[in-house]
Amino acid sequence: MQSDEVLAFLDTHPDFLQHHADRFGLRSPATQDRVVVSLADRQMLELKDRNRQLEARLHQLILHGEANDQIIHSAHRLSLVLQRCLNLQQVVDGLASCFKQDFSLDRMALRLWHPAAESSPLYNARHEVQALARNLSAPYCGPYVNDEVLGWFPATPVLQSFSQIPLTDVSGARFGLLVLASDDAQRFTFDMHTHYLAQMGEIISAALLRVLGQA
Repeated sequence: MQSDEVLAFLDTHPDFLQHHADRFGLRSPATQDRVVVSLADRQMLELKDRNRQLEARLHQLILHGEANDQIIHSAHRLSLVLQRCLNLQQVVDGLASCFKQDFSLDRMALRLWHPAAESSPLYNARHEVQALARNLSAPYCGPYVNDEVLGWFPATPVLQSFSQIPLTDVSGARFGLLVLASDDAQRFTFDMHTHYLAQMGEIISAALLRVLGQA
């Protein structure tokens, strides 16, 4: 039987679907009354449901895009600020200002073991810190830091999540560690993408090496 014949049969027997509603899954679960929905109506309902799903997905993509645009803008501003820095202290102050204003992060710790930083209070030659930085192939995000790193921050507020960013010279050797912290447990999580953090680590490394080279 062809589709035209089926449609013609339904036209001449309008009560057919109503009598066989159970077989075609057309019974209303709320009232247990038999409700017949035409094929066109069913297709329209399915189309509306699919459109709602697509709209929700599009809205999610727009939000992600806007968030990424904001990160790119903030990272660009950070780069400009660091380019204007003439010494190590200006770099540290510029980092603290940008992270607070653009990223709402006011907990930052920076430690260096570059030879040119030996006279700075940021200098830290502890083996475990250097080993930690060497073992980071990418920025770490999550709730854990070792006791040494935790001691770089005030006791309050209680910090719940951290990002540890290794600082690297042109040969790939680690010469420092930047740690960002938050009292929000969801700020830095294991499943975060670290692409932008890695890029910021490269920008910060270049700025530090420039001013350290002038020391």
